[in-house]
Amino acid sequence: IDVQRASYEQFLQMDLLPEERVATGLQAVFTSVFPFSDFRSSCELHFVRFELGTWECKCGRLKGLDHLRLNCEHCGARIKAAESHEMSVVCLSCGQGNANAVPHCPTCGNPVGLRLVYSETDCRERGLTYSVPLKVTFRLVVFSQNEDGERAIRDVKEEELYFGELPLMTETGTFIINGTERV
Repeated sequence: IDVQRASYEQFLQMDLLPEERVATGLQAVFTSVFPFSDFRSSCELHFVRFELGTWECKCGRLKGLDHLRLNCEHCGARIKAAESHEMSVVCLSCGQGNANAVPHCPTCGNPVGLRLVYSETDCRERGLTYSVPLKVTFRLVVFSQNEDGERAIRDVKEEELYFGELPLMTETGTFIINGTERV
């Protein structure tokens, strides 16, 4: 089951910031399709980033994966904080150990984590799908042509769109779809 879970986690890369993601899984799918343009090349649609789930503390004051990153005491690189029960975290850049100082919210005292509307048990009991929202940010670039036929950027718009729900894998390597556990 560990192989399947690791493979799905690598596919999603949901606990990584956009700049930390490697070109596999969802990231590879979006970057292979985008950008594309209309038939006259008057506009292009670019993929900027995606976000899976809602990452925040229990009260909602701290939001985003940035709150789960630390600066290495030795080289200054940004590193992902370990689980709150672990005492240290190793920097991937320099290989040195750092104190695992997971930031906690001053209001509720909890670290940032994935906040799910319904737990696995709730989804089974209520006939729901155990999933997280997928939000994708796109950039639309509109061009205009001058008299010489050269393209110039006329307008740029960037917007985050709700793309749908993506099922999460349970600890046992299954998915809960409409309250039913599936392999």
